[in-house]
Amino acid sequence: MVNATKGLFISCDIPMAQFIINMNAALPQSQKFIIQVLDSTHLFVQPNVAEMIRSAVAEFRDQNSYEKPN
Repeated sequence: MVNATKGLFISCDIPMAQFIINMNAALPQSQKFIIQVLDSTHLFVQPNVAEMIRSAVAEFRDQNSYEKPN
């Protein structure tokens, strides 16, 4: 018998994968969203957290972007 789980496949670079893994680790057990860490650049997560991950990644990028002073 085959078991299938619906989810979202994320492919990213290693630092971004670590950011998402740390974000997941900071949540209580009942809210954890990573189903499986496939390798260092691929994650399988619950499909209902896509927008939460997008907004957290966008905020992380905004905080870590260099803007040349005028």
